[in-house]
Amino acid sequence: AGLSLIELMIAMVLGIVVMGAAFAVFMSNRNTFGANEGINRIQESARVAFELMSRDIRAAGGSACSNMSVVEDTGADSVAFRDTPVIGGADSLTVLSGDDAAYRVVATTASSVTLDPDEVDDATEIFDVNDRVLLCNARKTFLVNATAVSPTTVSFAALPGGYNPMDDEFAPPAAIVLAGFRDVTWSIGANSRGGSSLWVSRAGGAAEEGAEGVTALGFEYLEGGGNSYTAAPGSWSNVVAVRISMTLEGPDIDGQPLTRTMTNVVSMRSRTL
Repeated sequence: AGLSLIELMIAMVLGIVVMGAAFAVFMSNRNTFGANEGINRIQESARVAFELMSRDIRAAGGSACSNMSVVEDTGADSVAFRDTPVIGGADSLTVLSGDDAAYRVVATTASSVTLDPDEVDDATEIFDVNDRVLLCNARKTFLVNATAVSPTTVSFAALPGGYNPMDDEFAPPAAIVLAGFRDVTWSIGANSRGGSSLWVSRAGGAAEEGAEGVTALGFEYLEGGGNSYTAAPGSWSNVVAVRISMTLEGPDIDGQPLTRTMTNVVSMRSRTL
């Protein structure tokens, strides 16, 4: 008993057909997996990028003190923080705000503050000399540079007019807080891997990579009382919301790059609440 040549050839042909079908299914599943993985990576990068930018934009011009607290000093940062905490162009954005974390002050002079020891164990772990910091109470806000930092005290140049926040009879002492000053710029640029990424620069420092695969970035701005977004608002001091458009690119699928364009709108808390 055995196989004839014809039977062997038929078996080989059927085997090749089955193997071809299995290979086609394998390649289809591989491409589907690659596409899904690419989309997941794009969505994750977009989620991270939008979350980081949205956090900064929502906080623009804000601090831990009342919105009625007036910015007293007239330096460039102070004027920008007061009037234009969001400013940029079609593909870059600069945002100014106080840090989300603010620390209660228990004693002040015109040139120093003492932080609550129950809240801050060591101020040197939070602030450094030359840091730009925001000091405010219910009536007045100041942007100052830290000239000395100890475990309990942060010192700076004397406030205008020798103002001592703790002696202000119209502002409760419990309302005095100290926070870092946030100066953030978002933009797009080339990375070291031959691609393009979203970059962020803080306090004028070197740019850091925020999200990979961002090939296009656009910002449009809405002014209070308006109903349309524009890349060049008539008055930056009237901007209440920012619309972010971002194009991300993933791995090639069948020789074609996988791209998605997404949009997110963010309101400024200090001007919409």
